[in-house]
Amino acid sequence: MALENLISRINEEAEKEIEEIIGKAQQEAEIIVKEEIEKGEREAEKIRVRGEREAERAREKIFALYNRKARMEITNAKEEIIRKCFEELRNKLGKMDKKEYEKIVEKMAREAIKELDDFYIIGTREEDEKIAKKLNAEIKEMRRGIGGIIIKTEDGSKEIDLTFDFLLERRREEIRIKIAKELFGEND
Repeated sequence: MALENLISRINEEAEKEIEEIIGKAQQEAEIIVKEEIEKGEREAEKIRVRGEREAERAREKIFALYNRKARMEITNAKEEIIRKCFEELRNKLGKMDKKEYEKIVEKMAREAIKELDDFYIIGTREEDEKIAKKLNAEIKEMRRGIGGIIIKTEDGSKEIDLTFDFLLERRREEIRIKIAKELFGEND
């Protein structure tokens, strides 16, 4: 019996030791599992935050793209309106009343010829004949245009272009800015 008691006692101690080892293993497993869950949750949070940031960047990029497109469309529409206004101005100058036309062109021509002696005129409209006579000059040539004249010295050393086409083109940007400011309250 003493042997049986000894075996029984060894079995009991082995059982106790096994239980202790299993208990420790279970505790360690619980700690490891808990740490891994926490680690997984931290990783998931990082991924979620990164995903939100990337989604926000994508939203901002898309918004910026459409914002640029919208501004471009608005700018194009404004430029088209300005172009049409410029064309309307050109048409009005071409259809100007004869008396008003003669008065304006004669005034510009008198200012331009102050320092010229021998000159002739290149005209663009039939009313230019009358203007030439008032300036004691002759019309040697006619060109296509909406109005105005070109004053040229006989020796060809000087040419003063007072045609409406030239004057409009020379002041195009200034006129464009005035139209934009008037229509849209802008300077560009």
